[in-house]
Amino acid sequence: MSVDRSLRADNNPRSSGVGTLGNYHIPTAQEMLDPDNPENLTAEQIRAAHTLALREDRATQDRIETQKNADAFVAEHPEWIDNQANSQLLVNQAKTMFGDGLLTVDNFESAYRYLREHTNFLALNKTVLAAQQKQASKQRYAAQRAAEANHITNLSEAQLEALPLEEIRRLDAIERQKQMQLAGERGGNGF
Repeated sequence: MSVDRSLRADNNPRSSGVGTLGNYHIPTAQEMLDPDNPENLTAEQIRAAHTLALREDRATQDRIETQKNADAFVAEHPEWIDNQANSQLLVNQAKTMFGDGLLTVDNFESAYRYLREHTNFLALNKTVLAAQQKQASKQRYAAQRAAEANHITNLSEAQLEALPLEEIRRLDAIERQKQMQLAGERGGNGF
């Protein structure tokens, strides 16, 4: 996803995630400690600073992994227009659905599906979408044809005898068409 370089987790470890969303200040473990008198710290202050440092480390790791997951999502969706508005919409929807923290590729997929089905806010490449729909239609057609072909060849003689004559003619026409197609692919009349 398109992310402003100054806001990336590796450049700004205290940003709260991908994009510009939610960049608010959270005190760091360093800020919690008194740098003037480190000897005067109580065990409770040290423990709190340690816990906060661990949490900061986890949040930084989550932001880095979230960015990698976002990049993987974008790589698999050629119809996606990678701009700031789309990125903010998707991240916001994913956080709404799955909360703050690490967002997986599946989280992005679910958020994307929701935005596609329930809104028209995303900017998508219409040419790529049309090509994807055409390919899906071809695959559906091929799957339906294969299912019909398997149905014909898997019927027993008793099942064929029980069928009405019109159904037998239809199945025979499909079978002949399949045989002709195979013969054509072999290069002629099957010889």
